[in-house]
Amino acid sequence: MKNKNLAAAIAVLAIFTLILGYLNAKDLNKSSGETVGISIISDGNTITLNFEEITALNHHEFKAVEDTSGSGPASRKYKGVLLREVLNKASIDNEAITAASKVIVKGLDGYVIALSTDEVMEGKGIYLAFEKNGKPLGNMKNGGSGLFQLIAVTDSFSQRWCKYVFEVSLE
Repeated sequence: MKNKNLAAAIAVLAIFTLILGYLNAKDLNKSSGETVGISIISDGNTITLNFEEITALNHHEFKAVEDTSGSGPASRKYKGVLLREVLNKASIDNEAITAASKVIVKGLDGYVIALSTDEVMEGKGIYLAFEKNGKPLGNMKNGGSGLFQLIAVTDSFSQRWCKYVFEVSLE
């Protein structure tokens, strides 16, 4: 009797896991790992900026220390746009940014970063990068970081970096 109950419990858990996996895969943009842009959400309004609109903004070259579990810390050269400027492009002025309590950045892999509005407004160190070492970041399928990766330059352990950015919301 115990073996039948155990087998039934394992079967139910397996089915539950498959259902959750299916639902999560739908959120990963049909498993392509790519988005056509970034959705900016503020006060219930959503504006989507595409790759061209974001990369046409005043971009900067900067260095940041990338520290992954597969490699030790290494300085990399990135090209990106300040997050504040992306929000401004989405018709969110600096006053609206500072009025929010936080800025939430979401990646297609489920990783979520919360930033203070002060960090975003400083104008240095919080970027949406689109190139690394002179090359596009690459897609998820090929081990890249997506069209955009949030990089907090001052984060020496890369823990508040977010790959595959698809949404930024002000809360």
